[in-house]
Amino acid sequence: MSHQSRYRIDCQPATLLSRILSRPSIRQRFASRLKLWRGRIDARRHLAAMDVRSLRDAGISPAAAAYESGKPFWKPLGHLR
Repeated sequence: MSHQSRYRIDCQPATLLSRILSRPSIRQRFASRLKLWRGRIDARRHLAAMDVRSLRDAGISPAAAAYESGKPFWKPLGHLR
């Protein structure tokens, strides 16, 4: 009995090729990363512009809002409540 007949190979060449081709390109990954960063910038800018009453209505402390709005765009948004 050969080694190949005892152990089935799970990744057939067609499956492996489809996985490689379905990966997003570098340009697509870069564009999605820029979109994510832009969303973080906008969210932090809106958070910094909110007044204390609006923050309290949303259940966010002013200290947490100030801390979150001061973070750089490459860091993910934290938990505000």
